[in-house]
Amino acid sequence: MASDIRNIIDYTRYPISESESPILQEVINRARSELKDNGITLLRGFMLPSAIRQSILDTEEALPIAFRGTVDHSVYLEEGKENSVLEKDHARNILCRSSKCCVAHDQIKTNSPLNQLYMSPEMTEFVRILLHRDVLYRTADPLGALNVHVYRENDQLDWHFDRGKFAVTLLLQAPAGGGCFQYIPSTRSDGSESHDLVREVLLATKAGQDLTALGVKDADLQPGTLVIFCGQNSMHRVSPVEGKKFRILAVLSYEQKADVHLNEYTRMKFYGRLK
Repeated sequence: MASDIRNIIDYTRYPISESESPILQEVINRARSELKDNGITLLRGFMLPSAIRQSILDTEEALPIAFRGTVDHSVYLEEGKENSVLEKDHARNILCRSSKCCVAHDQIKTNSPLNQLYMSPEMTEFVRILLHRDVLYRTADPLGALNVHVYRENDQLDWHFDRGKFAVTLLLQAPAGGGCFQYIPSTRSDGSESHDLVREVLLATKAGQDLTALGVKDADLQPGTLVIFCGQNSMHRVSPVEGKKFRILAVLSYEQKADVHLNEYTRMKFYGRLK
């Protein structure tokens, strides 16, 4: 598989099949340090330009059959629910809106560079080592294992906390404007939900105010960048896309248990179908 990987990723910079490589060890050490400090690491230039181009073409071919979803939700991913016990402008009662198209795993060509990368044992092992996990498996769900999210003009992934401990993504195409990945490291902790800060960020966003003073950071993402982000306690978003050029992002899903499948509710919510 290593020969295939060399046609997909910049193997000189990221020799992921060579566990004893000093270059790879340096990459892993840096990534772990960045994850510890900010909960995010960016591996720029991970995917080769030729593989990016082909993955974009494959995505565009599948886009007409992709599921398009728009949902109102809280930052805690509670859908359109208002807690009458809390104030209307409490962090849990301020609604966000997210919209995108989603190409499911069974709609991605098996010979696509993106799918070949995801299905390679070397990639899974690389992510496992980088995250310092004892075991790691690709998600077994035929729809949710590997996805490509396409954000059109005015689409966004609004503020939220992830339910999973980490996310692995690969930017394939950046939009002409907007579509920025923004986050606040360690927004909340086990001892504090930081509701006041969350509320302030949400209200400032709706008012179109500068978010820098509130601790919001922008990730400098370029096509080909592999991103590993721990978003369970760091609120984050993708700002609204501006212009006609789509933002295209692949999501590579991994689990710490084997044979993990999505439930029917999640399949319908994200893919509009059960199979």
